[in-house]
Amino acid sequence: MMRMKKRLRFLTLGLMAFALVLSGCSSSKEKEVGKAQEEYSEVQKSVVADADDPMAKTIDFAELDEINPDVIGWIYIPNTSVDYPIMQSEDDAKYLTTTLRGETNETGSIYTEKYNAKDFSDPVTVMYGHTVFSDDQSYDAMFSDLQKYKDEAFLQENPYIYVYTPSKTIQYQIFSCVTFDDRYILGNYQFNDPTDFQNYVDELRSTPGAITNRDLNIAQDDKVLTLSTCVGVGSDQRWLVNAIEVEEVAR
Repeated sequence: MMRMKKRLRFLTLGLMAFALVLSGCSSSKEKEVGKAQEEYSEVQKSVVADADDPMAKTIDFAELDEINPDVIGWIYIPNTSVDYPIMQSEDDAKYLTTTLRGETNETGSIYTEKYNAKDFSDPVTVMYGHTVFSDDQSYDAMFSDLQKYKDEAFLQENPYIYVYTPSKTIQYQIFSCVTFDDRYILGNYQFNDPTDFQNYVDELRSTPGAITNRDLNIAQDDKVLTLSTCVGVGSDQRWLVNAIEVEEVAR
């Protein structure tokens, strides 16, 4: 069983993805995750100017562009470790195992696929990131802290997601956290079709076990952000945190 824990398990997440499972202080996977966390921590200190109001937080996209022109934005979720650049490449599998600085690392990056608009103007944008499963809570890279939204109280206290781009800041409010099947979302729905859009929203809210905010009304012209990560090792399901745009401010 311990051997199984030390192995990297591949899961489907978008096109493909994996969960990192860590066990033991000498684990090579721990070194991988630790190295990636250090890299992103250095970048955060260099390019992020925090503010009391997350809408006023600023990101130095000029510096990020010098590091890697594949950066299309930045995502921040208060009271989680999610505070990362968002990547997009013509090779959708690239950032499964590549960091911001182009290093090969199993922790990868946060990214969207080339099928989504870089300005987050699509009806539904799907964003991917790995989860690190470890008894050591300091290994919280990428979308690991999305697991906190399995607690409804945490959702009620932390309902907002912020996305920053070179041209605007977007605030999203979470309406559903749900364990979903492994269908390829962008390939299974035509989101420009109002019926398909509504079917997707309804599924996110009605799937058994979903944690939802039903006070949020979702209209056909709303923009949905879906954050997708792993449920657990060996699972063919996905943990989705879903939000709608509630405010947009030009930069």
